[in-house]
Amino acid sequence: MKKFGFALLAALLLCSCCGDLVNNNPTTYCNPIDLDYGWGTFKPKDPDARTSADPVIVFFKDKYYLFATHDIGGYRVSDDLMNWKNVFFNEEVEEAALNNGSYTAPAVAADENYIYFIKLNRDRKEKTVKIVRSAEPDKGLWEVCGEIPRCSDPSLLIEGGRYFVYHGLGTDQSIKCFELDPATMTMIEGSERLLMDYITDVNKCDAGYHFGRREIWDEIEAPEWRGKFKWLPCPEGAWVVKRGDTFYLQFATPGTLSVWYCDVVMTSNTPNEGFKVEPYNPVSLKVGGFIGSAGHSCVFKDRHENWWEISTMWVGNHNPFERRLGLFPVHFDEQGRMSVKTTMGDLPMVMHQENFDASQGNCAGWWVLSEGAVCEASSTLEGFGVENASDENVRTWWSAQTGDKGEWMTMDLGKEKTIRAIQLNFAEQDWDMALVKGGEDYTAYKLYYSLDGEKWSLVTDRSKNKTSNAHDYLELKEPLTARYLKVVNYHAIGGGKFGVRDLRVFGHGGGEAPAQVEGVEAVRYRKDERFADVKWTPAEGASGYLVRFGIAPDYLNQTVQVKGGDKSSLAIHILTKGVEYYYTVDAYNENGITESGVVVKEK
Repeated sequence: MKKFGFALLAALLLCSCCGDLVNNNPTTYCNPIDLDYGWGTFKPKDPDARTSADPVIVFFKDKYYLFATHDIGGYRVSDDLMNWKNVFFNEEVEEAALNNGSYTAPAVAADENYIYFIKLNRDRKEKTVKIVRSAEPDKGLWEVCGEIPRCSDPSLLIEGGRYFVYHGLGTDQSIKCFELDPATMTMIEGSERLLMDYITDVNKCDAGYHFGRREIWDEIEAPEWRGKFKWLPCPEGAWVVKRGDTFYLQFATPGTLSVWYCDVVMTSNTPNEGFKVEPYNPVSLKVGGFIGSAGHSCVFKDRHENWWEISTMWVGNHNPFERRLGLFPVHFDEQGRMSVKTTMGDLPMVMHQENFDASQGNCAGWWVLSEGAVCEASSTLEGFGVENASDENVRTWWSAQTGDKGEWMTMDLGKEKTIRAIQLNFAEQDWDMALVKGGEDYTAYKLYYSLDGEKWSLVTDRSKNKTSNAHDYLELKEPLTARYLKVVNYHAIGGGKFGVRDLRVFGHGGGEAPAQVEGVEAVRYRKDERFADVKWTPAEGASGYLVRFGIAPDYLNQTVQVKGGDKSSLAIHILTKGVEYYYTVDAYNENGITESGVVVKEK
């Protein structure tokens, strides 16, 4: 690794080689999506943290509207799902729409004339909650139009001129549904129906996805936890869409404090009764990789008739409810089975602006080049080593000792590689909340590349940036060949120290994809059928594995990503009793994915 002294740094800061290489009209995005996430906490005693969760996207009058928990206190509008503009509620409805400047888990839906919004009223003393609506949400003009009983995690479905509210949250609340009178937007007396009763004993659940791994948070291989789950799951976030003649009701489980946070789907041919849990659940799961979790989601259709899901992704460092948002394509097969395409879903993904086949997802085919890369830094705060900046883990980070202009970190990719995109995930370290609220919630920097670690050229100059950019994603205009990257600080978040969760580099490593995985076998744990042990022979050239499984050889809709080419097993805990499963294991590295080619039935 080249050594970078301060004399070289001074020369670097004066460098003006090359123009900006970043595509200002990108066709890809990268989860977690880069938004100006607000700051807050779910529990008053927890410290503030950058967060957003429980998202809803609604398409109304040719625009997309995004609403999310504990975020900016308003909402966002977009023409393309890529570029978002903030909008805020007018003063006349602020009391009806907000609790202390923000809202939680809102119900949002649209008919031909209005968008409707219902908050989760956090004030337990209040027995009702107002419904507000807008014919011009892009202008922030809303009015109160109705009132319903206070309910938790509400969701609104408008279908055939009828208005249904779904609700339920926690270990002692069932998922229920009631209907509104469209003339008064009030609850029709006697219309409430029980759709799913709450869970009272996690060890009696048929499905393992209800208990997750909250006790050990990051761990995905821990067979010693079999049968030791005591926390009750927290079914929440009901969301309903209709496709054809089928109603799909999703809810999240086991609770947001886990990478195993996922969505389960039930189906019915009516909107308010007869829902049955599908055997291919969970329908939305994102475990492994840079960031995990895909629960408490909203499924919606875009202007091109594509289905998408906007979902909650978990960080959980500064407080347990520190979260982000992820966007994934949704596919319905010929049998009507629903699948959210989250595999490798934190790599660059194509934002299609036309109708596309979502059966294979939307990954751009640009692989992680930076995992395990050797990094150096101008300084390092104890406990936050620079190796964290390349470990593909959103929950760790490097921090410099200061936030001074000129603090820097470098990355050596090991050899020259073809770079297509870069994601700079900046860390919050020792920030001043007053400065954050005063407008200093951003990182300003310059990013350089080099072939030899001595002569540097500019990738992009963001030294004058003043926009929040916690997950700054840069799609390059053209493929770039480089071995070294360097990011130089000009302004750290909220007057704190300069920090990087991960400097993620995407493209192609210039080599071969790994060999095929062999020796795959899966053994169901007969004492508790919610578990299975999957084993395989490590593949030459692999940096990790995709363990895929499902209820049929041609329907492997579940994926758990396992990092580390030397890994050879995974204990799966999210299976359903009485359901038979099939398995395969694919290998991946910085040059691509090699499918196993063999699907095995469990023993």
